[in-house]
Amino acid sequence: MVLCKVYSQEYRIRYLARPCSTAILFQITCLFLTFLPPLFTAYFTSGFYYKELTYSEQANVSFLEKYNIIIDSVSSLAFSSSDARLNNYFGSSYYPSTLKTYISRDVDRDGIDDQLNITLNIILPQVISNQILNLWLVFQYSLNRFPLINMETLGLISLKAPSSLSENTIVTVHGQLLFHQREPILTYQNDSSIQGVLIDYGTYSLVPSFDDILYSYSSRNYSTTFHQQYVQWSSLPSTNNYAQLTINVVVNMGPQLFRYVPNFWTEFRWSWIQYFTSLLPFFYIANKVKEFVFSNGLVRTVIRKSP
Repeated sequence: MVLCKVYSQEYRIRYLARPCSTAILFQITCLFLTFLPPLFTAYFTSGFYYKELTYSEQANVSFLEKYNIIIDSVSSLAFSSSDARLNNYFGSSYYPSTLKTYISRDVDRDGIDDQLNITLNIILPQVISNQILNLWLVFQYSLNRFPLINMETLGLISLKAPSSLSENTIVTVHGQLLFHQREPILTYQNDSSIQGVLIDYGTYSLVPSFDDILYSYSSRNYSTTFHQQYVQWSSLPSTNNYAQLTINVVVNMGPQLFRYVPNFWTEFRWSWIQYFTSLLPFFYIANKVKEFVFSNGLVRTVIRKSP
């Protein structure tokens, strides 16, 4: 009669040892070397364990109707601001200005403004030929996905006026408001360093200098800058005994990549897969080492076989 193999069972070999024997110490060492190295490998290997991630979002940006206009030359200074305290501080150099228009546009109709059009007028005693024009614009900047980022930000524009200008001068500037971060956004912690206004008069006995304001702003973890893309100067003759400067600023906003630290559950969702993936080779090697050590009697044990 021909017989066919339908099932096979190997003998199970058991290795027994006392609690304080070298065999027990060897087994504990193998356990540590099997399960701990994959954990360290997953944590310290760059790009393997997600300590930092990125996402794309378009921020909500609005103009707070706060601005500073500084026109500087070697012999004169012209200043105008939306803040009355700064105007009083620069009393001898102050010249009146107005916010003529402020229009926000949703170009792609996704419910978030993509463009801000700002027009400012300032009356000056003379034309600004060959002078430096510095414009500070203050915005409210917030992110939808991580509402912890809700802050006042600054857009700084610096221009050099051409030499051939008339009394009625118009300058148009196009640019993008870009977000900068020194460190990734923490999804589980509120950053108090970005809250509040840009100029906190309560911390100064006098009006702070612009250098102090810029230093404090640039030291923040999160800030914005105005990336200038296009500038056009034009002027028309005028019969008035004063000069008028019109500043048109077009601020464009688009989606950006933001770095952030994922929360625990986001880390756990990816880390356990990566941990078990790196555990497999360590587990295989540890089993082969233990099989070699115990089968060759390198540690003292009591052997028992069972079917």
